Amino acid sequence: MMVLGIYGYGGHGLEVEELARTINFKENRWEKIIFIDDTPSKVDNQKVFSFETILSTYSESEIEFMVGLGEPVLREKIFYKIKVRGYKLARLIHPLAVVAEDVEIKEGTMVSAHSFISVKVHLSENVLIQPMAAIHHECRVGKHSVIGTSVSMGGNSCIGDNSFMGLNSSLKQGITVGNRSVVGMGAVVIKNVADKTTVAGNPAVMIKEGDVRAF
Repeated sequence: MMVLGIYGYGGHGLEVEELARTINFKENRWEKIIFIDDTPSKVDNQKVFSFETILSTYSESEIEFMVGLGEPVLREKIFYKIKVRGYKLARLIHPLAVVAEDVEIKEGTMVSAHSFISVKVHLSENVLIQPMAAIHHECRVGKHSVIGTSVSMGGNSCIGDNSFMGLNSSLKQGITVGNRSVVGMGAVVIKNVADKTTVAGNPAVMIKEGDVRAF
């Protein structure tokens, strides 16, 4: 039986742990669930370990990882830090999520409770879907992107890589949000959003350009 290592001991990491415990109660997938963190003051070598300690303790067949950070830029960094060492990431889907049978969910992706993922949706690597998000037919979500709580994506809409949709925001059907972009809380997006752009409001308008971070 494998170990699950959650990379990032903080608020979102604890949410990942809670979801993993729910899965483990039903499926008994992991022998134990631990944390990895790069901040020395958080490491106690009981529940929280350094990455170097994990590498020297577990082989690639003994542990799988999940990113415990909610910022796309940091999610990408940790994802490749794990992958370059030859380790794999888990897929976590909450038992209370509704996921169509033909949905494609890549490595490292997490789907939280009460989310709705409709038919022919593609979730790329290391995507985070927060609770109560609704992703309708034939949508695509790019690598390392975050879909916040209660977000709604209309059918055939697309989120690029490393992008962030704030809670309660929504996309009109067929809309594309580019790479490394941010949709602010409560925004209603009715026009395509370019790469490296932050939009907010109803209807959403551009408020910032450049290589932005969600927070």
